[in-house]
Amino acid sequence: MKRTPVVALIAATVFGVVACEETSPTSLDGDLIPVGPATVEVILPWSEFGSTIETFGGFGSPDDLIAQVVAEDYRGTLDSRALVQFTTFPRAATVQDSTGETRADSSLTYLDGYVVARIDTVRSRTDGAVEMALNTFEQQWHAPSTSWDLRVDTVLDEQAWEEPGAEPSTRLATGTWNPEVSDSVIFPLDSATLAIFNDTIGSRPSARVDMVTPGAFTEVLSLDLRINVRPSINQDTIIVVSALPERRTFIYSPFPEPEEDGIRVGGAPAWRTVLTLDMPTVLNGPDTLCALVTCPFTLTPRRLNYAAIIITSEETVPGAFQPTDTLLADARPVLVAERLPKSPLGPSFLGLAGRALAPDAFGPNAGTEFPIVVTDFISSLVDPDIDVDSVPSELSLLSLLEPFSVSYATFGGAGSPGEPKLRLILTAIDTVEIR
Repeated sequence: MKRTPVVALIAATVFGVVACEETSPTSLDGDLIPVGPATVEVILPWSEFGSTIETFGGFGSPDDLIAQVVAEDYRGTLDSRALVQFTTFPRAATVQDSTGETRADSSLTYLDGYVVARIDTVRSRTDGAVEMALNTFEQQWHAPSTSWDLRVDTVLDEQAWEEPGAEPSTRLATGTWNPEVSDSVIFPLDSATLAIFNDTIGSRPSARVDMVTPGAFTEVLSLDLRINVRPSINQDTIIVVSALPERRTFIYSPFPEPEEDGIRVGGAPAWRTVLTLDMPTVLNGPDTLCALVTCPFTLTPRRLNYAAIIITSEETVPGAFQPTDTLLADARPVLVAERLPKSPLGPSFLGLAGRALAPDAFGPNAGTEFPIVVTDFISSLVDPDIDVDSVPSELSLLSLLEPFSVSYATFGGAGSPGEPKLRLILTAIDTVEIR
């Protein structure tokens, strides 16, 4: 077929362009124009995205926990005592008479009894058998607020113990707990000693469980008062009835104050740490970013793929408060910063599972990094379409359950070698502009 002059001219032109040593951005070869997105990781130090770090305590109380800590000079530091007040004795019991018929009997004779303490054999730390003691004391106390120094500590009332540690007290009995033999320790009570817990006229005294063996730590799951009773219906029979705890908690010393600018999560009462962010909207580095895109680089939600605040574990001091079980951390936005520490918090960024914190990260493996993924939180801070005053800039780090344990996790604060840092994964979609 014969070429027309126009077609021949186009062919010659294309040939000339291809043969030329210099390439042109207007070439039909699309590979010469970097139109694909560029993805890069950016790590910002605390000074470039953070403002302040504040730790607040007092969330929940030891009486919220299932177990009560009982310890004596644990790791050379911790003393802890369980407090309990039992209900009044049962006034009636169901008894089988001599004919085999079951009847209610309200004429009971209280003989003697015992207090049984059931112990968590997994979470307790002892070297073999330990000795524990049951004491009684007269002072009244408020379970949600009592502490080693104060028997009542509320907004309208503050009352100290006569002596710290729920003293003075009277020793009633001792018992031995051997974790290889049993999960319980028994404190026997004779009839005279038992009677002090059945005061229906005055204020009933309370019981206190102490650890006698130095260096031991136990968690008491339950405390029950068992009473041996002779019924009037069948006096040849001895039955056992129970007085259950009416209120209970534990008190401990020392009370570990957090370090200034440090990060603490957990404990009982629980600690929370609030990070206030001063998030930049324009980046002028690092070099890895500027090598791929033109700096300054504007941060937008469209360009942000991932954001995580990385916190670095530190050894928990004093060591008695070092976690021995996995703690679960949570991260939530602070909705009303002016109302801290009682500000309401927004929904979790980490979901129902939280962020697992391995216990050895706060001991032998201190320096472990834990990323807290907060992509949505950071996106809202750099979104130009959102009024900056309407977006929370405070992030609360807390325990998923408050409180969860007397133990707590600690992390590097501002200015420390393990201070928080922000990991961003950015995609620059418009890396090249052709004019």
